[in-house]
Amino acid sequence: MSEIRVNKVIDEAGTGQVELTQGATLPTGKSLTGAGSINISGGITGNVTGNVSGSSGSCTGNSNTATNATGLSGTPNIAVNNIVGVAATFTGAVSIGGTLTYEDVNNIDSVGLITARTGLQVLAGVTSMTGGVRFNGGGSLREKVKVTAGKLSDNLDIDLEDGMIHLYTVAETATSIPNIRVSASKTLNSELEVGEQISVSVITTAAAAAFSAEWKIDGTAVTEVWNGGAAPAAGGAAGKDFYTLNIIKTAANTYTVLANVSNFA
Repeated sequence: MSEIRVNKVIDEAGTGQVELTQGATLPTGKSLTGAGSINISGGITGNVTGNVSGSSGSCTGNSNTATNATGLSGTPNIAVNNIVGVAATFTGAVSIGGTLTYEDVNNIDSVGLITARTGLQVLAGVTSMTGGVRFNGGGSLREKVKVTAGKLSDNLDIDLEDGMIHLYTVAETATSIPNIRVSASKTLNSELEVGEQISVSVITTAAAAAFSAEWKIDGTAVTEVWNGGAAPAAGGAAGKDFYTLNIIKTAANTYTVLANVSNFA
């Protein structure tokens, strides 16, 4: 075996890198160092330390640590302790054996228990729970109430997107037929499945001559079944009249409506 001992190896022009067309082998414990870059197109077998960029294909046999790696592609299998990054995209399944901590996600699909440390807020859409709901104390259970500074008889459309409880603070002066819907652009029929029910509460500022004995859903009159066997014929003399309607959908645009009114004075 021959040896060549030199300080520097450069190309024939004296301005660039040399090509090792048959590859190169470094003895154990030796390394490639320098201020410039080393381009290797045939792959590396062995341990790599330091900064790696522009790598494609697969990486095998690395038992040490690669830091500041960029441009990795292909099908490498990488085993690391910690990954810190700005963003990541996975096109396949991701398995996590420990705890997943995250912020600002769009969708969570979990087959186990989800623990929200500081609260859970659903801004839009429907939340379905098939296994029951348990409230274990430690806070308050609240529900949104739509408060209208007016009369029910002047605000006949009850939009459920504003809440399931509606309070009208101005004393009534006339009888009225309120209309229950989700919103001006969404019907209750489109929101409610057959076999589902909702409970709607309407609170008016009472007046003896003002009451609501008939109701509509999505603009169509329904037949109510009133608690006590008869619809109200008068309002309360004072205080608040509290209407509760349990609406059960039995078919398309078809409902069983259980209605009740009580006076609180």
